[in-house]
Amino acid sequence: MACTAADQDRFICIYPAYLNNKKIISEGRQIPKSKAVENPTATEIQGVHSAIGFNAFCEKNKMYSREWNCNAQYRGRVRVQLK
Repeated sequence: MACTAADQDRFICIYPAYLNNKKIISEGRQIPKSKAVENPTATEIQGVHSAIGFNAFCEKNKMYSREWNCNAQYRGRVRVQLK
């Protein structure tokens, strides 16, 4: 089922920096280091959410505003519908 633009506005955004245990809180990590993983990619995050049944898609051309590194590994964000 395709989502409209209005539906996509209700999705949450997850950037790989939120889950990266190599980052400090001021660099964007939002979870405890004990639960974070090393250098996650947006594709991996999207795959995990899809595997557990969430409606998720990856936007590979987006970049986290606090990210200083422009490598392709650090690009992307995942949009997830929680309901």
